[in-house]
Amino acid sequence: MIGYNGAGFSLSLVGPIIGTINKDLGSKPYYAWIAIAWNIANAISVTVSGRLMDIFGRRYLMIFGNLLGVVACIVAGTADSVGVVICGVTILGYATGFQLQATAAIAELVPNKYRPAVTGLVAFSLLIPAAFGAPIAYHLIGHATWRWSFWITLIVDAVACVLLTLVYFPPTFGQKHSLDHKTKWRQVAEFDFFGLFLFIGSLISLLLGINWGGSTHPWKSAHVIVPIVIGGFGLIAFGFYEALMPLKAALIPQALLADVRGFDVVIVTIFVAGMLLYSLQVLWPTQIQTMYTTDTMRIGWISCTFSAATNVGALALGAVLAKIGHARLIYVVVVALETAFVAGMAGMTPETLGGAVTLVALAGLCVGCVNLISVTMIILRCRDEYIGVAVGLAGTARTVGGAIATAIYSTVLNNKVTEVLPTKVAEAVVPLGFKVQDLSELITALLEGSPTGLEKVPGISPRIISSAASAVKDSYGEGFKLIYLISIAFGAVALISAIGTKNIDDTLTDHLAVELNQGRHTEESKETKESKEP
Repeated sequence: MIGYNGAGFSLSLVGPIIGTINKDLGSKPYYAWIAIAWNIANAISVTVSGRLMDIFGRRYLMIFGNLLGVVACIVAGTADSVGVVICGVTILGYATGFQLQATAAIAELVPNKYRPAVTGLVAFSLLIPAAFGAPIAYHLIGHATWRWSFWITLIVDAVACVLLTLVYFPPTFGQKHSLDHKTKWRQVAEFDFFGLFLFIGSLISLLLGINWGGSTHPWKSAHVIVPIVIGGFGLIAFGFYEALMPLKAALIPQALLADVRGFDVVIVTIFVAGMLLYSLQVLWPTQIQTMYTTDTMRIGWISCTFSAATNVGALALGAVLAKIGHARLIYVVVVALETAFVAGMAGMTPETLGGAVTLVALAGLCVGCVNLISVTMIILRCRDEYIGVAVGLAGTARTVGGAIATAIYSTVLNNKVTEVLPTKVAEAVVPLGFKVQDLSELITALLEGSPTGLEKVPGISPRIISSAASAVKDSYGEGFKLIYLISIAFGAVALISAIGTKNIDDTLTDHLAVELNQGRHTEESKETKESKEP
């Protein structure tokens, strides 16, 4: 779980301060790719690494992932340009895909009936990076340097790498293939490289197009439409290819895809629920900053409410799920409640911070429960030899769903604010004697948040600044209201798909997938013995 925390720190300590990193290294317009590159690399890696671990064993690939994280942190932490930071973070995102396989690695070591509790515990272990990452990052900026965001991650990854090397001895390649007697070279020869290429290429194309839209290029631009279309159709083609072709070592095993209610529908639920999740995970800090406070540390602490509640929700439900049963019914209920709480945010105003925090915390508890049941359903319904790729696909689905949702929400917010802001500011300040011809200069200064810029606006006064600032908050309130109302549609789809899932009560048995070997000697002796068997 230490490596799992390394994955958490790798984004939570860096994401909130990419603006500071950019400013320190020369202010490049493409600095947003510090966060985007991590997401794209992680979305690819978490599925690919899971399949590789299922085939070749987990030990050395888990060690490799944490070691790669150390290298990535060195690259990014010593960077003297934004471009080098992006390269380092890309490697770091790829490394976290291996680290996030801790869910599968730990779950397969316990009986099925304990998997919900263990999965909840793994999720709860992210409490510090997920809930307190932003305040820690802001504290580092004020008292040290942003580079410590990478040094902390490096330390965690290095410790995980050492501990995995010393104590983690899962089944070896020879033990995994004791029945089919396949060699490593034969597995490589049979591997689905075309599917791998199609999956990676399509996913990169789709996510690039989504992230270019509305920022680097207009949404109607060919630079956005073409990669989205190519990526979307590529992923559809990949799905049919994996489901229909007689592949010996498919990237996505057909046995997974054939389980419609136990796997496919759950993945759909994860994908759509991820769109709900990101409405708060990504936009909640922005809402705090634009509607409630501009104090950096206060923004960080208030932002914690969602992530902390998510981790607590996963732990609490995981502890009791096997005892109370009815996982499918609970799944439907918490998806419905999550949708309701997120929709309730549409009624929040700049004067209702307490209500907003309460709704966000309640939604976070539900999100934690949804994530817990989603992963538990997948790891209990899939065959033991496919647990890694199953967990990986869940992570990829959540990331892609979140990326699409973020693009939609950001576009809606910007368009709505652009539409209503001039009118609201004019209605607030013109009756106070402010000249109409100076409105554009006032609005620009307000959006930049520059006290110096405001002082240069003709006819400015403290009363006008206060009224205009309130109008800006109300404008953003209109934008967020529309976003939360749109999220109801995603919640409805998630609810329908949750209803279509299969219950898991019958899988909560004493079945144990694998056992750890008792150290290096046992590991090597068993593999040697198996290699001698006919």
